[in-house]
Amino acid sequence: MKAKLAWMLTPFLVLCMSFSYGQEKTISGNVTDQNGLPLPGVSILVVGTSNGTQTDFDGNYTLTAANGQVLRFSYIGQKTIERTVGSSNIINVQMEEDAQALEEVVVTGYGTTSKKKVTTSISQVKSEDVQKVSTANISGALQGNATGIQVSQASGAPGGEIRLRVRGATSINGSNSPLYIVDGVQIETSATVSDSFGGQQNSALSSINPNDIESIEILKDAASAAIYGSRGSNGVVIITTKKGKAGKPTISVGSYVGFQNPVNKYDVSNYGEWLKYGDDYYAEAYGTGAWSGNTGLSASELEDFYESVADQGDDYMDAIYKDNAVVRGLDVSISGGSDKTKYFIAGNSYNQEGVILGQSYLRESFRMNLSQDFTDKFRFIGGVSITDEDQSLVNGDNNIYGVLSTAILESPGNNIYNEDGTFDSSSWLFSNPVQNALENEANGETFRVLVNAEFQYDLFDWMTFTSKWGMDNLDFYQKTYLPSTSTRGAGSNGYAEDRQRVIRRLMTTQGLLIDKNFSDFNVGGFLGFEYNGRHSRITIAERTGFASTLLKNVSSGATVTNSDGTYVEDNLVSYIARASLSYKNKYLLEASMRADGSSKFGPNNKYGYFPSVSAGYIVSEEDWFRNDVLTFLKLRGSYGVTGNDTGIGSYDALAGVGAVSYAGTVGTAITTIGNPDVKWEETTQINIGASLGFWNDRITLEYDYFDKETNDLLLAVPLPGNTGFGVAVDGSTAGIYSNVGSMTNKGHEFGLSADIFTGNDFTWSTSIGVSTLDNEVTSLDGNAPFTRGFVSRIEEGAPLGAFYVLEADGLYQEGDDIPAALAADGVSAGDVKYVDQNDDGIINDEDYIIGGSPWADYTAHWKNTITYKGFDLDFLWAMSEGNEVFNATLQFAGSATNPYYGKFKSQLDYWTPDNTGSNLPRPNLATASHNNYDSTRFVEDASWIKLRNVTLGYTLPSGIMGLDSVRFYVSGDNLLLFTDYSGIDPEVNYSGASAVTSGTDFLTQGGNKVWKFGVNITF
Repeated sequence: MKAKLAWMLTPFLVLCMSFSYGQEKTISGNVTDQNGLPLPGVSILVVGTSNGTQTDFDGNYTLTAANGQVLRFSYIGQKTIERTVGSSNIINVQMEEDAQALEEVVVTGYGTTSKKKVTTSISQVKSEDVQKVSTANISGALQGNATGIQVSQASGAPGGEIRLRVRGATSINGSNSPLYIVDGVQIETSATVSDSFGGQQNSALSSINPNDIESIEILKDAASAAIYGSRGSNGVVIITTKKGKAGKPTISVGSYVGFQNPVNKYDVSNYGEWLKYGDDYYAEAYGTGAWSGNTGLSASELEDFYESVADQGDDYMDAIYKDNAVVRGLDVSISGGSDKTKYFIAGNSYNQEGVILGQSYLRESFRMNLSQDFTDKFRFIGGVSITDEDQSLVNGDNNIYGVLSTAILESPGNNIYNEDGTFDSSSWLFSNPVQNALENEANGETFRVLVNAEFQYDLFDWMTFTSKWGMDNLDFYQKTYLPSTSTRGAGSNGYAEDRQRVIRRLMTTQGLLIDKNFSDFNVGGFLGFEYNGRHSRITIAERTGFASTLLKNVSSGATVTNSDGTYVEDNLVSYIARASLSYKNKYLLEASMRADGSSKFGPNNKYGYFPSVSAGYIVSEEDWFRNDVLTFLKLRGSYGVTGNDTGIGSYDALAGVGAVSYAGTVGTAITTIGNPDVKWEETTQINIGASLGFWNDRITLEYDYFDKETNDLLLAVPLPGNTGFGVAVDGSTAGIYSNVGSMTNKGHEFGLSADIFTGNDFTWSTSIGVSTLDNEVTSLDGNAPFTRGFVSRIEEGAPLGAFYVLEADGLYQEGDDIPAALAADGVSAGDVKYVDQNDDGIINDEDYIIGGSPWADYTAHWKNTITYKGFDLDFLWAMSEGNEVFNATLQFAGSATNPYYGKFKSQLDYWTPDNTGSNLPRPNLATASHNNYDSTRFVEDASWIKLRNVTLGYTLPSGIMGLDSVRFYVSGDNLLLFTDYSGIDPEVNYSGASAVTSGTDFLTQGGNKVWKFGVNITF
């Protein structure tokens, strides 16, 4: 009977339950933080539905839900809370801080700390930001993701070098690139592959796979970088690669294919336009005859003729470029482990065609990171990375014999191929540019092994002994071959070069890590010793005289033109100390000291000392500070001293001895004079900053002001002629190395980020960064100013590498008073007028001025991430304002008034007696050099705005086909460019490594516009 009654009541009970769940009601309440203050913007979602809302400014909310349903409350920096709807219509919630979220870890020099406790200036870039941009070089991915850095390309060639500067420049002779640390090991960053005749360079940084990176920290001020001592003046970039986590194995596969096209191409004249230029040249120079051979034709007949032959010959510029050059990438990784053993294993293939014929870049890499807890106190953390790179450079840009140069300068009208399909090699002033691209070879192979190993042993629960070991082995081989059909190879019946370079860095760090709590105090620190050794060996073999273009090996050449080799070694030993103290997590103090001893410097200054101190005050932790708007406020300041040891060679401090011959006898002689007092370049920096968070970090603001002063700049200063060692004309190649001169860099950095919408279905976060910079060479200690490269000037009171040029003041017109000295040289109406600065009637070196600066007044970026359900959209704008470029390409090629050369279309509206309103000089070979003097005519505003990246993705719901995650995406790089610069790309420069000459664009291959389609799968 009871059983029957139960069966009868069951449907009734189910109906009642369904009715009770189905009756929605209005739920309201208030959400506060752990201090009881209203919390606006908290997301509230009815679990299992799309029904949700957010709290208002006073922390109040209202939504509808049924009894038994679950409300989920979530907010950034707070623990997620769930509440079940019951009989009450009011649900109030007090959120609790998520300590793990608030204590985001930041990697610092020789340790880590929480982001909250950072008292110095450090920018952090996460892996997802690095991986969005299509670049083989990690430096390129940093632009737009951090303030205080400047990024530019030395070349748009595959694997081409990318320049990174942190807060300006600190050296004239030395490197201005930051120190790179990968998993605790300093890596070699000097260029590996380079074109033998001034072409592109490849950076060793391209061997680091961006997809292996977990995070990047950029140490920008001296207090954060001082612990790296004599290597820290240019900032420090700390790269942490991915590690395994405890749990079941997770396999990730990512694959993409992309298509590249140049952002811009040089627009050159056609055959008809070139002939018209020549005819105007004849009319100007001789008054009779015609370049085109068409005499006696009327003006209209000539125009018809020019139009009829416009398409004669091939378009060289189009011919050397590929359409939709392919880039492919494949990444496979597996990670996982147990409580004691964790692993991360990854393989990568990156294959990039160049947009210019003959260019290519292939990187294949393998990485394994492993950690093992042997006991509760003893553990191991280590990894190995193996990378093989193959690159073809084809003698492409940055040199007058390259593919770009010949495609510009060659007179139009020729055909690239003969009727039988062979190259036309006979009709060219320089060389056939397509033949140049396909037959000239500059191929490089780089093999790199990077190893890091660390053993840790806990002596006490607050003290750990750490023993780190690392090796960076870089081995590259380059083969260059220029056949007898090329411009460079023709004079010597072919040319070949083999070049091998091996660089090995070995380092070890032994030290003690301390982290101890005493009531309200926390004490941390590091005390250690470090050794860092570098060995470099270069061998070069060159030969000419090849019997056939099929014989390309150096051994096949008949004449040895060079056989050389060098070996250098330098060592650095260091003693390191760092201490930090915090009280109640609101009063913060940190200090460090490093002593470096280097084999590179004189015996009187073998050791340098680099101290730092920083302090912070978290005002918002005070009991009296309670604000429901400004919920976090930290004030911080720092001072530190860093050094730069790259401005001098391994043995430049010593007297040199070399082989000499006299009267048939071989002997030795002193070749250089040593300096026992030479030492590091030294930079002191003050940094003042503040970190603010509004509405529990829904909006955050970072501000920094920095003032860097570099003293003891390393230069080769002049020696009296009677010493027999010559005089240093430009301060770089002769004389004796000494510490002279000083330089300053000052600026402001602003960073703003905001979570505009934080709903469950729709989110939108944005960040804006703005940086300013003022660079100045303040002293050369009485040494004369000098110029490097084309026009880059080193002069007191001017920015480093400012442009030293004549001031152009339009063109002379008929009836103008032309100085007698110029008129005697043939200068007349239609030629460039230069300002005679000293009014002596002569245009010479005394009339040169500082006519521009390569340094931007400010740089900025705007980054956005928007999500809607499974969709995600990211876009990044970047800009640079106030920087200028010396357009040496325009000076050398596009505007040359020699009628034999090809021309840019932009230079065809030149001055003639019938076109006197033009600002471009007349066609005249006699005054070509006058019109092409280094002048403000070639200094251009190179400010720019770029849509750096756009990525649209869709992630399938979890669990489809048994996969944890599947995401499809399409990504575009460099899609839009706004600039007044007449060249093809205002970001590129012909000398990526040098800050002194970085503002010059000389036949440089620009950046690429890239569309990429990919998928990421995790299971």
